[in-house]
Amino acid sequence: MDELTLLTGAERGLNDVIAGLAVEELEAISNCAPWTVRRLASHALKNQLFWAGLVTGEALMAQDEAMAAVPYDGELAPIAADVTARVAELWHTDGVLAAVHETPFGQLPGAVVVNFALIDATAHAWDLAASVGRPIEFPPEWIPPLTGVVGLTCTAHTVEIGLVKPPTEPPAGASETQRLMAAAGRTIPG
Repeated sequence: MDELTLLTGAERGLNDVIAGLAVEELEAISNCAPWTVRRLASHALKNQLFWAGLVTGEALMAQDEAMAAVPYDGELAPIAADVTARVAELWHTDGVLAAVHETPFGQLPGAVVVNFALIDATAHAWDLAASVGRPIEFPPEWIPPLTGVVGLTCTAHTVEIGLVKPPTEPPAGASETQRLMAAAGRTIPG
């Protein structure tokens, strides 16, 4: 499965999780305490705009704004639908994967930047679903390519510069999705 097909599916998955959040769940504390579910969802969407902006040259979202995670006001479902559809479309712009892009982390090929967007979309969808007690499992066909992305991207260097969290130890009996999320720095409940 190529990166853009996987990213399109990950964007759809992030949208589905956010669209499924009930209003009363939005102010609950997420599994990324002290952030609320609303703030985490806003951060997830803003990160997707940030990554897509880097490879298209469009000023969609500044890194500091994405990381500050100032929550979107109002209903999140239409915002998520708009952001995830727009981001998936932008990533399909001719040449973005092959080109080298100026980023806050130095010059990187789009084929590297897409990995960060993939990890953000999948890990944040998983975080949000876990935060409201509705854990998700990724489709089995996603596990091998996502495992490769996590292996290439979640390195000591990217942990050191704060792009990803350090890996955690999954509990015995963890699912493939849970083991993948542990490798991407998520704490898996036992």
